[in-house]
Amino acid sequence: MTDYDVPWKEVLDAYLNDFLELCLPHIHDGIDWNSPIENREQELPQLFPNSQASGRVADKLFRAKFKANEQPTWFMIHTEVQVTRQAEFAQRMFTCYYRILDRFQEPVVCIGILGDSSKSWRPDTWEVDVLGCQLRFAYPVVKLQDFTASIESLQRSPNPFATVIASHLRAQISSGRPEDRFRFKVDLVRSLYEKQWQAEQVRRLFRFIDWVMDLPSPLELQFRDTLMQIESEKHMPYVTSIERLAKNEGKAEGKIEGKIEGKIEGKIQLLQDLLGLPVMSDAVLECMTAQQLESLYTDLRKRVDSR
Repeated sequence: MTDYDVPWKEVLDAYLNDFLELCLPHIHDGIDWNSPIENREQELPQLFPNSQASGRVADKLFRAKFKANEQPTWFMIHTEVQVTRQAEFAQRMFTCYYRILDRFQEPVVCIGILGDSSKSWRPDTWEVDVLGCQLRFAYPVVKLQDFTASIESLQRSPNPFATVIASHLRAQISSGRPEDRFRFKVDLVRSLYEKQWQAEQVRRLFRFIDWVMDLPSPLELQFRDTLMQIESEKHMPYVTSIERLAKNEGKAEGKIEGKIEGKIEGKIQLLQDLLGLPVMSDAVLECMTAQQLESLYTDLRKRVDSR
């Protein structure tokens, strides 16, 4: 099953500006982008200590400055990614709103990013009426399925978050169809190099594509060879030289399966961070066998789930 949590957290960290510019321009235009955007994700576990909602992929918390001379000057931005239909989603968005408001005492903007496969499910309001005590909470949502008809134009867009959305949709469309996913993945990666982006931009977006569009081992190895060919053609060894993706004859295939692209290593590091534990370095994790990595990940996952 495709893991969406880590890659979505990473792209929202890196591309909040591009996301809002593409999907919610009225919010984007209200932010002073010359002032630093504060990442306050580390405070979310204290606000939501028992949050294990189904399909809840990534929630992020930022602090931004209003563009205009308004009072107060700062406000909070909460983004929530949901990849499956969930009946209590709207109520949960309200819970997020009032807890963040109560904690920071600053205006709050909550944004729902709906990455499920339904075209009709779009909860954007929560209402309650108890004996005349009424409340209506509405919030903006970004429905990724709305972009389905324009995937090709998304892949050509200079906005990097367009590539994120296209990759998410391609991953959904190709679920259970590995040959199609292989073809989509190659097309998406090739488009990264055709845009003439800087190496770091290519690597960051490649990481998202590679994570959400996981492939069976034989096709993954074939993809490695294709990637090397693309980078050779473009004279841009941005990924293979840094991530060491070239096929290594000395590695056992089972270890390749367990460690492709550092997926499990990335999950382990994220879980260690969430638990407040020292985060193992890449060098230490690379020395572990696939079985050791899987055992460590399972243990950390249980500890997070039990919190």
